[in-house]
Amino acid sequence: MIAANLLTLAVAAAGAVAAPLQKRAYSGTATYYAAGLGACGGTNSGSDFIVALNAPTWGTSDGQRSSHCDQQVVITNNKNGNTQTATVVDLCPGCGYGSLDMSTGLFAALNNGNMDDGVFPITWHWAGESAPAPAPAQEKPKPKPTPKETKTKEVASATPTQREAKPTHSASSTSAAAQPQATGSATTVVTTPERWSKVDNTCNFTADEKTLGVAIGPSALLSKDDLWKACGKWIQIENNQNGKSLSVQVVSYLPEAESTFLAIADGYTWLSNVYGDYVEPIKSLTWGFIDGQDI
Repeated sequence: MIAANLLTLAVAAAGAVAAPLQKRAYSGTATYYAAGLGACGGTNSGSDFIVALNAPTWGTSDGQRSSHCDQQVVITNNKNGNTQTATVVDLCPGCGYGSLDMSTGLFAALNNGNMDDGVFPITWHWAGESAPAPAPAQEKPKPKPTPKETKTKEVASATPTQREAKPTHSASSTSAAAQPQATGSATTVVTTPERWSKVDNTCNFTADEKTLGVAIGPSALLSKDDLWKACGKWIQIENNQNGKSLSVQVVSYLPEAESTFLAIADGYTWLSNVYGDYVEPIKSLTWGFIDGQDI
């Protein structure tokens, strides 16, 4: 997922200039939030062109300021081809890898003033790098509404720990984040997740209080003897029924668990279809480690 820098030097004569850095774009979805005091330490308004960065790209797990703070990103709306430049000022714990949460002004500028969409597919790269080949502009088909199921048993509530500024529309958006790559003999695995009220940090690493954590068991990605290597690593998970995706951090592991075991707490609600107080059970998830991590 995270491509290596490519630097091409053209040495033909005196005064020859190195070619610009070329990097593949990140892919994800755009959502919007109410701008205010950000994790980078500054305060912004909705008219500022700013973004909140997804947690894996943010790069810290202890609440510290990211090295990406105040960096600029060049964002393209894949539906209409609109492009804008924005500044990183905040963290979005609930955003999937490659996704960005935007100020209302930036979201409107990229989407021709249409705020009703709530979400649209994007590609983006860091400013100063040459732009990758643009993705073709196309309208993503809208999913058919899922009929409300009859509630047959009491479902425990789970309150998301994401930023209070996160709007409600983000929990119902369909993510177009890039498919994760994983280490080991497989790249992804499929499982039916368990829903826990809390996933304790048995890995004993310093995690940000906003981090969404998961517990994992042995799978084709890591054997039971190697599960400890996953502590603190980021994985991308996608609900195979509705396409919603989320980036979460491994905070616990169970070597004795059954194959492909995965337990989620607050992130379960974000990935599910929610009808009032009813959280639809997740039947199937695909997940894998986000590439570029040392596992």
